Amino acid sequence: MNSEIREARDRILTVEDLRFDSPELPVNLLQEFAAAHFAVTGRFESLLGERDQNFCITSDDGRRYVLKVSGQGEPRGVVDFQVRALLHIEQKNADLPVPRLVPGTDGEYVQILRSGGGDHVVRLLTFLPGLPYDDGPAPSPAGLHRAGKFLARLALALHGFQHPSARDFMPWDICNGLIFNHQLQSMLPRPVLDLIRPALARLEGEVYPRLPSLRRQVIHHDGHGGNLLRESAASEGIAGVIDFGDMIEAPLICDLAVALASFLLEQDDPQAVFVAICQAYDSVTPLTADETDLLLDLTIARLILTFLLFRFRQATEDNVPDFVITEQPAMIAVLEQLTSLDRTMFNASLREACSSDQNP
Repeated sequence: MNSEIREARDRILTVEDLRFDSPELPVNLLQEFAAAHFAVTGRFESLLGERDQNFCITSDDGRRYVLKVSGQGEPRGVVDFQVRALLHIEQKNADLPVPRLVPGTDGEYVQILRSGGGDHVVRLLTFLPGLPYDDGPAPSPAGLHRAGKFLARLALALHGFQHPSARDFMPWDICNGLIFNHQLQSMLPRPVLDLIRPALARLEGEVYPRLPSLRRQVIHHDGHGGNLLRESAASEGIAGVIDFGDMIEAPLICDLAVALASFLLEQDDPQAVFVAICQAYDSVTPLTADETDLLLDLTIARLILTFLLFRFRQATEDNVPDFVITEQPAMIAVLEQLTSLDRTMFNASLREACSSDQNP
C-alpha cells in the first residue's frame, strides 16, 4: 500500500488520465447509428455524463432507452467490464431494478461507431423510470433505510463476479491514493488543506494499511443521490440505480462510504445518517467490526477525493456542471463535522446499531 501511495502522490495527472472527456458527437449522426444498429428511432434528449455522451431516446412506439457513447480514450476492457456486470446481475437477480442491455440488430451488446479518426463504443440500455434522490426532498430516515437495503441487495447481486478490468485505474476509487496527490492538493484553498491534513495523516498511517484485510468484491461504487432513483418526489420507494461506470473491485465497505458521503450533504445529523443506512445494509449483509470502525474514515476519504476532483475539473475544464462548484461549500461543512467527531464513541455507537438485535 505504501508504494501505491508514493506513486499516486507524485503522479502528474491530465484530463485524459481522469477520463473527464465525454465525446460530443452530433445528434444526427447518433440518430442514424441507433436506427442502423439498434433499429431504434425517436426523440433524442441529452443526459449528463462524466465520461460518456448519453441520450434518452423516446422511441416511436413510446418505449425509452439510454444510448451511451464512450470516449475514444475509454479502454475496451472497461466497457466490457460494465457489460458483463449487468449481465451477471440479470442472471443473479432478475428482479433488481437496474438498466438492462439491449442487443443490436446483429445480436451484440456493443457496437462500434467510427468518427473523427477514432472508434467509439456504443451501447443501448433500457431507461429506468424514477427520479434521482437529489431531485426530491432530502430523504427521511425511512428513505435512507431503503437506500441502504437496496445497496446491500445490489452488492449481493455482484458478489462472485470477476473481470480482468476490475482493478484498472478508476479516478473515483477511494483506495487508489489520489487523495495524497501533490498536484491535486495544490489546487485546494489553504483553509481546506489545513482542515484535511490530520485526516490525511490518519488515512495514510492507520487506515490504508488495514484495507487489504477487508473483504473485497466488485462493487457499484457510485450509489449517490444522483444515481439512486426514487419512485417520485412524493415517494421514497427505490426505483433502481443507474450508472455502472465507476465500478471497481474494492473493499465492500467502500460502497457504503460513497453513499454516505452523498447523503450527508443534505442532512444535519451525521450519526443518524450513518445509523439509518448501515442498519439497513447490515440487515441484509452483516457488517464486521473492522468495516464499521473504518467507515467514518473512508467516508471522509470519499469527500476529500470528491473535493479534489471537483477542483481539478474546475481548473481544467471550460464548462463544468454547476454541481461541481455549488456542492463544494456543503462538502467542506460536512468534512468539518466528521473530522470533529469523537471517533471512539462514534464507532461504538455504530457497532451497537449494526448488531443483529438492533436491526429493524
